[in-house]
Amino acid sequence: MANGLMSFENNYAVFGGVGLQLVLIAILFAVLRMRRPVTPRVSLLVNASNDRVFNALDIQDGKVNDLGRSRVRYVLEDAARQLYKFTYSTTVVGGREREFDAWFRVAERIPGKLLRLERAGLEGKSHNNELLEITQEMVPEGSGTRLTTQYKWGPRPLLAQFLARTDLYGGCYRLKGYIETGHANERTYNLMTAMIGIVTGALTLATFWAAFGPAIAVFALVTLFIHEFGHLLAYRLIGQPWGRMMFLPFIGAIAMPKLPFESQAEAIFAALMGPGFSILLCVACALYVYGGGSGAEYVVFFGWIAVAINLFNVMPIEPLDGGIALRPVFAAAIGEHAHWGLIGCGVAMVTVGFLFGQFIVLVFGAAAIVANLKKKPVNQALVPLTSLQTTIAVFGYVALTAAYITLWNYFSSTSVLAQFGT
Repeated sequence: MANGLMSFENNYAVFGGVGLQLVLIAILFAVLRMRRPVTPRVSLLVNASNDRVFNALDIQDGKVNDLGRSRVRYVLEDAARQLYKFTYSTTVVGGREREFDAWFRVAERIPGKLLRLERAGLEGKSHNNELLEITQEMVPEGSGTRLTTQYKWGPRPLLAQFLARTDLYGGCYRLKGYIETGHANERTYNLMTAMIGIVTGALTLATFWAAFGPAIAVFALVTLFIHEFGHLLAYRLIGQPWGRMMFLPFIGAIAMPKLPFESQAEAIFAALMGPGFSILLCVACALYVYGGGSGAEYVVFFGWIAVAINLFNVMPIEPLDGGIALRPVFAAAIGEHAHWGLIGCGVAMVTVGFLFGQFIVLVFGAAAIVANLKKKPVNQALVPLTSLQTTIAVFGYVALTAAYITLWNYFSSTSVLAQFGT
């Protein structure tokens, strides 16, 4: 036990310097989770008459708008209330159609000037992340029409608020192309998606550079890119379009699917593919170091950073990959008490961290306990896990965690670092 306590003190000395960064990360996570309503608004000039714009936007029974990768079909369900069912269809890999339904009421319609839709069917349900109102105004301008579109969303996290604005902007240009030429303009949306990744990546690189220096900044950014690419690859493997990637200064990065998952198994697979794909990078670094290649001291440093970032991500804390993957597993085993399973993981981490003198494991374990005190339901709309899928998910998570712990010990061992004088 004495050796363990001594190791604990050494680890505390090593990791104590990152205390301020951990506090900052915790604050940023809290801010990102704060929800508030958002009403993005976009105005652009469409080279078409008011009547043509209005006719393209107007809601009519049986009408279908083909917006490139997606289509919207309108069905009148209550003429007295002007209630329509919107069916959104997207073609995914293999030619299969993914469909989603939403109900809107035509609250105001002035031909050639205004169309306002209000969401219906949410009575008694949460309005979080729900589109509640669409307003489209048309004003003549020169030979064209000034189209102003405003969405009203229910409470959304900070990141989702930002995406609501960029999505509306890209969506309006898609609509502009559809009205003017009959074909949706995907170029602007794709360009915006790429620019978000590039700009946020540059900002993240700058913040890491200022805080930790150039070497850590570059290695961390490359690691984050490979990790998030693993998530994007998972979306494709389950049949979705490529998702979007965004870097978060001081925090890391996030990959987002364009379509909701259909099952808990898909959600777990997508979560584990981030650290799962990154293991290739870490193993490649380990093999290069083992082979004694030139410049191996930098590869040791690179591998150590890659392992640290991915080991952090498999912690049983949402919104980290480990927490996202484990909650459905515990839900399949103990139902609505799934959060107690995650708390148990946190207790185990605290115990291991104390007994083996791993201060950082103890800190993350304590964070896992606090983060999971509040019960959070699993999305019941997703197809639940089968017994086989649960077993595979547990095996995958344990195997990944064990692999990263082994690699952490390898890159951190005195024998490996000493041969490079680090």
